[in-house]
Amino acid sequence: MIQTASQTSNDAAVNPLDLYLRPAAAKDEAFLKSVHDAGRAWEFEALRGQVDDALIETIYQQQYSAQHDVYFNAFTLAHYAVVEWCGQPIGRLYADFRETEIRLLDINILPPYRGKRIGEILIRSLCAQAAAQRMPLSLQVHPMNPARQLYRRLGFQELGTRMDNSPGAGSFIEMEWRDLMTTPLRPA
Repeated sequence: MIQTASQTSNDAAVNPLDLYLRPAAAKDEAFLKSVHDAGRAWEFEALRGQVDDALIETIYQQQYSAQHDVYFNAFTLAHYAVVEWCGQPIGRLYADFRETEIRLLDINILPPYRGKRIGEILIRSLCAQAAAQRMPLSLQVHPMNPARQLYRRLGFQELGTRMDNSPGAGSFIEMEWRDLMTTPLRPA
């Protein structure tokens, strides 16, 4: 499973040893959907009060179902985890461990737990695993997603927009993190 014991900053708010990733199960479906919806709220903030909340809920449900289908059909070997902090479920982390890269599919922490560097701790842990395995850590992010700034701060490089047949191609920015000591850039 994904390791979470590394910490590279002096963050007093969260002890990385208090974070735990457990495999997501069918019983977690409602929780995982609530995390999804909370993570997508920024996209619909401008519509709040202008359209019926039921319409927004319908859109959330459609997006969750579509995302779920893509993840489980395109990334059949991925690890799907519930993030727990001191035994309390607070988010989700989905990662695909491929032969040539670790692919961060989704990381999402519920709003009351954001700003405590939990996402940073988890991403840095994935970076450490990628470096140890001499491979990059990659992801896709929506151009307007606030998390894009976190990825940049953690050293992810923007590679542009993929135009192949991969999930999210054309709509999301491809980003990649590499430890240049263990995983040099690919020749052009």
